[in-house]
Amino acid sequence: MKYKNTVPYYPALLLLFLLAGCSPSFRAGYRKYQEQDYTAARPVFERFREHPKYASAARYFLEKMRLADTRDLTGLLQIDSALAISDSLFRRLPGKKAQRLTHNFSVDTLALLDLREQTQRWAIAGTKARGTLPALDSLLLGLSNPVPRVQPDIRSARTDIVNAHLRTTDYDTMTAILKRHLEFVLPENLDQTRRMSETAWTAFLEKYTPCQLNRFAGDYRLSFAARDCWRMQVRELLCTGKLSDLLNFHAENRWSALEIVLLNTIADRTADNTAVAGLNPEQAKHLLDLRRRAALRTQLQNGTAADDTTATLEQAVGYIARYAPRYSAFRLMEEGFQFFIDRKHYHSAITLLEQARPHFPDTLPSDCNTNFDYQRRVRPWIDGKLPILRRPERVATKQPLATLNTAQGEEFSPVVRADGREIFFAGKNRPDNIAGADIFTATWNEIRQDWNAPILVQNLSGTGNTVPLSITADGRLLLLKANNRLHTSRRAAPDSAWSAPEPLAVSGIAILGDGCLSADGNTLILEGAYSAGSATQAPDLDLFISRRDPATGQWSTPAALGADINTDGQETAPYLMPDGKTLFYVSTGYPGLGQGDVFVAHRTRDDWTHWTYPENLGKELNDTRPHSGFTTVSPDGKRAWGGADRDLFVVEVAGRLTQN
Repeated sequence: MKYKNTVPYYPALLLLFLLAGCSPSFRAGYRKYQEQDYTAARPVFERFREHPKYASAARYFLEKMRLADTRDLTGLLQIDSALAISDSLFRRLPGKKAQRLTHNFSVDTLALLDLREQTQRWAIAGTKARGTLPALDSLLLGLSNPVPRVQPDIRSARTDIVNAHLRTTDYDTMTAILKRHLEFVLPENLDQTRRMSETAWTAFLEKYTPCQLNRFAGDYRLSFAARDCWRMQVRELLCTGKLSDLLNFHAENRWSALEIVLLNTIADRTADNTAVAGLNPEQAKHLLDLRRRAALRTQLQNGTAADDTTATLEQAVGYIARYAPRYSAFRLMEEGFQFFIDRKHYHSAITLLEQARPHFPDTLPSDCNTNFDYQRRVRPWIDGKLPILRRPERVATKQPLATLNTAQGEEFSPVVRADGREIFFAGKNRPDNIAGADIFTATWNEIRQDWNAPILVQNLSGTGNTVPLSITADGRLLLLKANNRLHTSRRAAPDSAWSAPEPLAVSGIAILGDGCLSADGNTLILEGAYSAGSATQAPDLDLFISRRDPATGQWSTPAALGADINTDGQETAPYLMPDGKTLFYVSTGYPGLGQGDVFVAHRTRDDWTHWTYPENLGKELNDTRPHSGFTTVSPDGKRAWGGADRDLFVVEVAGRLTQN
């Protein structure tokens, strides 16, 4: 009976025996680990991965051994994830069990944190070595909650990698930066992200087909493609539509912002004429119109359009009359207008705008409230140009400064002393350059009525870029820009040496651009902005004034010149005449012929915020392209100096630059 009574206890005794043997087994594995016999230690730790007491320690040692042989990013991220689980398991242990693990095997939260830090630093180093955005994105996704001590290293790596890819033209790289990494773009590189925003569609078409435009619309939800009310219909046509379907849609729809994408697809599918055979007469006539427009655009762009401007005008107006207010009609009007202005055929330009205007009603389709609304800007675009073109013509000549210009170099920013006897300018890539942009000077030769050969101004040149901006009436104080900061330099007399440039102590607004000193040197008119803009939008440049206190020599915080001068557009390139009341500058906010015209305004009060309505300098001095402005205007208002197309020029008019 005694024997029988002990039989039921055998399983319990066996279980106790097995459990008692677990701890030594883990210790045995730990001893093998200490002896660096990882082959023997690894299977022991694997058996304890789910153990209620030893799981955290087993995982810790497994990942520590794995780290010794792992440097690929995927493997390192897996190790970090496993260590995070190990840390979580350790934190859930009762206090005494956790203390025993720490005492017996040196495993605790600090050890786990240290190993995670080591793992994450290897992952960061590997990502920096690869230097790609996909690797960076993988790192950020895998290390969604990095240990605090490596966070500065991640930010540093992210900043380095993102800024190294800002010149990319690859659509996916551009989009990754714009959508996920903008905050890590350095302020001095924001122009690159703005370029990306402007060229994203072009980059998309270089990598993907128009049929995939939903991808672009998903990436850029405020773009013309995403907002177009007919996007899904157009996409279907681009993917599967026949030529006849494309032509029919174009004939029926006047409003789609994706019209140019349609026209490019039509042109591609008819390049070899094989798809034209099945068209009906109406579709064939439609296709012929599109081809004639394309041919005319090519001629307008390369300057080979017929010298008989009447024929060119008839072709342009004919297409506009049939296809306005489509964007293709507006674009043809723009290019025709530029062609006529470049050749000074002002009457033809006026006729083109007058005959096109009725075909662009200031309306949008009632059933589409989100579409691109350029149509509402067409009539104001026309109405702003006609009064400038209708002014009486005047004689104006523009001559290059041949003595100062070089064939291989770039010359710009001419600054002429008030008496007209000395000129300063910036030069790059000239034979006599030191580095970057240097400052050169030349004197006027009364006998030859031309400038003498220019010489380098040694004290104002050197490493980096130095550009002259203006000079006081006595010729002794020069305002210049050195490495993107305003500086001044002085000389005792017109024939003495210039002092080393000193930074101009003007501050108080986010952006300080180019500027112009008054004749006495106590007033500064400069480009500026209250905000530095954003990674996708340039700052709103306006004109500001800063005054120098004669007693202290301190410059005041720049103050805006007011709404008579500044607009929602960009105001740049100021030049203040010696009278201190006449201001020339470039604006994109007032009606003009191009993408920035030169205007003049006259101050009417002493407070610097009341001016006459800015006067456009007219069709003889402005054109359809962006104007860089005049850096000097003669005191009599008959001549102006500037730079364009890598050379210096002077403009002379019969009478004065201003017409009012």
